Order: sequence, then C-alpha cells, then structure tokens
Amino acid sequence: MIMKIALLPNLTREKSFDITNNICSELDLLSAQYCLLKNHKNPFKLPRAKYMEIDEMLTWCDVVIAVGGDGSFINAAKKAVKYNKPILCVNAGRLAFMAGLEGDELKLLKKLTDGEYKMDKRLMLDAKLLRDGKVIAEDFCINDVVLARGAKLKMTDINVDCDNKRINTYRGDGVIVATPTGSTAYSLCSGGPVVNPSTESIILTPICTQSLFARSIIFSHENQLSIYPDEKSTNSELYLSFDGEEAINVRKGDKIVIEKSNRTAGFIRIKSDEFFDVLNTKLADRRV
Repeated sequence: MIMKIALLPNLTREKSFDITNNICSELDLLSAQYCLLKNHKNPFKLPRAKYMEIDEMLTWCDVVIAVGGDGSFINAAKKAVKYNKPILCVNAGRLAFMAGLEGDELKLLKKLTDGEYKMDKRLMLDAKLLRDGKVIAEDFCINDVVLARGAKLKMTDINVDCDNKRINTYRGDGVIVATPTGSTAYSLCSGGPVVNPSTESIILTPICTQSLFARSIIFSHENQLSIYPDEKSTNSELYLSFDGEEAINVRKGDKIVIEKSNRTAGFIRIKSDEFFDVLNTKLADRRV
C-alpha cells in the first residue's frame, strides 16, 4: 500500500524550505504520495506533489509530516489530532524536543514508509474559560495552559483548586498547567520538573512566585484543576493562553477548568533513542 503524506512546513523558519524539498525528494525515491497546502504551490512547484486545502489534506493523508520547531509542531499536531492522524516532526528550528528526525536524517524516512516506527501517544488537556457559568473559550492543549499578568509590572494573586478543593493562592506573575510533553517548555523555564511524556500526569508550575516554598505540583491525570483570579488581587490585567496562542483577557469572577482530554496526540518515533537520550542531547550545549 502506498503511503499518503501531508506536509506542513513552517516557511518562516530559515531551513524549512530546503528541508521540505529534501523530504519530497526522498519521498519520490520511496514512491510515496504527498501533498502540500494550495498556497505553497508557487514556492515549491513540485511536479509530483498534490496541492489541497487543509481539511482535504488531513482527510486524504495517512500521516502528517511537520517541518519547523516545537511551535510549528504543536500547531500541526492540533490539526492532525482532529482527524486522528499521526504526526512526524522534522526539526528546522533549534531545540525542538518534539522532533522525530533532524534535517540531516531524512534517509530514515524509509522506515516511515516501511512501517518500521513506534507511536508515542501523548496526553492532552481540555481547558474551558467560564464566565457567569457559560463557556466563552475552550481548546485542547498539547503543551500547556497559562494564566499570567499582562503588560503591567504588577504581581497578581491566582487561586488553584483541585477537584473543587483549594490547593493554594499564588502571588506572582501567574501559573502554568502543563502536560508531560509541555514539561520541557515554559514550565521548565519557570523551574518546573521534567516529566517523561509517557507519564500520565498534570503539572502545575507557578511563575516567579513571591514565596520560598511554592514549587511545582504533579497531579494525577484523573484530577480536575481550576485556576482563577483571587477577588483581593489588585491586578486586573490577566491573560489566558492555550498552547501559546492568542491571549484572552480574564476578568475577576472568571474560572478556567482544566482536565485530561479524551484526545491524544500520536507522535511518530523512528529512531531508537528514548526520551532522556533526547533530553540530554538537546540540552547538552546549554548546561552550565
């Protein structure tokens, strides 16, 4: 059976264009079918490629290949999840913890078309912003949900409940609720723990909190978390972001409810290296 592949490159990345062309050359040699977005027809002009709108692509394909960095991978993976399609991430950025291949490892695409790969199922989060008891925004997240102060250089007070029981009120810049996949992103930069993505858990990390004892907490995947501004907080500029996307203003009285999603993201792993091998390799040149 001939594999059908949807290519989603982030062409704002300097290396993405060349890497995508190289991927297509490899797929030609492997007799795989592939498609790109219609608006990519002019920059690529590939004679064997199909060009489709995004919904048509994701219905047609067997596998998605994203080219870029972790931000590009999240965006592409969220599209792939809606159609229950697995994704292979090819690094054209810097760290790219989610990358299954580097740009100089494209010969390994033969393992993809031969079916010689593993599938890593990643826990996702469902998040809803409630106002006056009504859902005014919701999304599913691969990395994290962040509630943080805006442009004002003023600390805020955020309450956190677990299964409707108060955990803490954090005074600082905000809080991050992350998946194990997102534990190596903003949560890590804020002092949170690195959690193996195969572990089903939810990670809460306060951001620049005014406390000697406020540390990250790892919750069960069965817990439901609620985060919301404390009524006594004097900072009214709070913003909510799902996976780093466009921020939404959060008012006093609003509540964000977060729990494990019924969806999972399927990341293709071709190489034999395990999570901590990747972690050590990616962070080796950043150790102090």
